[in-house]
Amino acid sequence: MATYIGIDISKDTFDAATSEHTKSVSFKNTAAGYKKFRTWISKFNEPSVCMEATGKYYLGLATFLYEKTIFVSVVNPLRIKRYAQSALKRVKTDSEDAKVIARFCETESLAPWAPDKPVIQELQEWYQLKELLIRQKTQLKSGLNSHVKKVQEKQIQQIEKNIETVLSKIKACIQSDKALCQNVKLLESITSIGEKTAMDLMTFIKDIKRFDKAKNLASFAGLTPQIMQSGTSVNSSRLSKMGNANLRKCLYMPAINAMAYNTPLKKFADGLRARGVASGKIKAAVMRKLIHIVFAVLNSGKPFDPEYKMCA
Repeated sequence: MATYIGIDISKDTFDAATSEHTKSVSFKNTAAGYKKFRTWISKFNEPSVCMEATGKYYLGLATFLYEKTIFVSVVNPLRIKRYAQSALKRVKTDSEDAKVIARFCETESLAPWAPDKPVIQELQEWYQLKELLIRQKTQLKSGLNSHVKKVQEKQIQQIEKNIETVLSKIKACIQSDKALCQNVKLLESITSIGEKTAMDLMTFIKDIKRFDKAKNLASFAGLTPQIMQSGTSVNSSRLSKMGNANLRKCLYMPAINAMAYNTPLKKFADGLRARGVASGKIKAAVMRKLIHIVFAVLNSGKPFDPEYKMCA
């Protein structure tokens, strides 16, 4: 019988607890700490480890366990939060959180975690740097002051050069991987999706084979509707937004452009508008349709067909 072990991890330490014991054990979030943790779990039968996807803090330990062929799963922190709320947990400490995660691991059927390919890891790091530079540029532009304007303008010019350098690095990463390069070209065939957006999309989709259906990809992007219902009355619906915010962000401007230039999506948006659907909901619906097209193109390996008939 497997032993389920929950990990509550932070920058410097992590707490581990089993679903059967009341006490937790603390370890350093370092290579030495990982080795001590492995020694600790060696006394348990078939250890199954679960932890939250907390920033990058989990990566070191998760990778260590993966390389040692120890079952490890990494889950969305929101799932753990909802689980704790359903169990009416009022105490929140690192030790208690580890025990909650262990019980969650025991009751849920979790998929094993595996690290991303090195090229994907590199792409995501370049993407984060690009977004940081864009934020810095925006901040400088919004705060131009007549007394220091020349200095700020020079800073903006330097940031723009840095952004171009980062974009060239991202492009080089894509070109180094044949499958990624082919998928980016496929995505560029979709009207309203350019090269930069296509590269960003593949940074977070990674491999379309991870998704069985288009709706699973839409759910991953947080583009599935959340229905607000009480009794027999449906009060409202909105995007769940419980998916990858970066992937969802990548689709916003392409969806806006698609409403003007992508024939099937334009017709779809016009139909919703004619029915009196609010502007915000139309944009969300177009984003959802767009991610379905992305799935179809990548899954089939065929370029986008502008004559594609869009279902309402």
